[in-house]
Amino acid sequence: MAYTRATLFLGAALVLGTAQGATAADLGNYGGGSIKDGGYAMPMEAPRPSLYFRLDGTHSSYDTPSITEDDRFDLIDSSIDSNWGYGGGVGMYFGRGFRGDLTIDRLAESDVTANLADPLTDLPGVRTFGLTSTVALANVYYDFDFGNRFTPYVGLGLGFTRNKTSEGTVTDPCGCLTGTIDSGSETHVAGAAMAGFQIKLRDRLSFDAGYRFLYLGEASTGAVNATYTAPVNGGHGGTGTVSQDPTVEDIHAHQFRLGLRYDIN
Repeated sequence: MAYTRATLFLGAALVLGTAQGATAADLGNYGGGSIKDGGYAMPMEAPRPSLYFRLDGTHSSYDTPSITEDDRFDLIDSSIDSNWGYGGGVGMYFGRGFRGDLTIDRLAESDVTANLADPLTDLPGVRTFGLTSTVALANVYYDFDFGNRFTPYVGLGLGFTRNKTSEGTVTDPCGCLTGTIDSGSETHVAGAAMAGFQIKLRDRLSFDAGYRFLYLGEASTGAVNATYTAPVNGGHGGTGTVSQDPTVEDIHAHQFRLGLRYDIN
């Protein structure tokens, strides 16, 4: 009798332990199947975009430039007209709010004017010529509150610019001389400081608006050539080169950009 009772007690304990183990396994998997079935995989988070493309339109205005000629004469009443431009680039998100991109921008031709007012020079008068710039920059940005629909940012850029001047003219106040200016080109280091914001339009498409300060180095023309339409200082009419390279120094542009960014995974 004692053996039978012990056997029944041991059997009941084994059944109860097996049922509790099965229940614990099922509850531990939150209704998703038992442990022996492996359960269900945790839901995967959608991958964040890693690259983007950008297209931009720009409007630039310029600080009053310093213009010299032959490294001797400082021209006065100098100015560079505002202009429009366009550009694009490709970028990458680095995480923690940081991203970077490579951009190329083309700035349309602006008229540059300046006056060589010294009457003792061979060809005084107002110089007018065109200036265009192609700017390539490597940029880095910090996005505040990344992931929200509205995202402000700041950034810095460093690269180079190719500044080209087109053929120009000289207007002589006395009317006895006319002049032409040869074209020229130079490559210089360029830099930028930026601030702006992004507004998400669709899942991967964003509107980008911002301000960019550009340092564009300098630009030089070719030679200045005079045509003497009347005798000057007792001489004869004719043509000749009177100076070599009117130079626009330290070109600074204030640029407003509007564009689109498209994210890809």
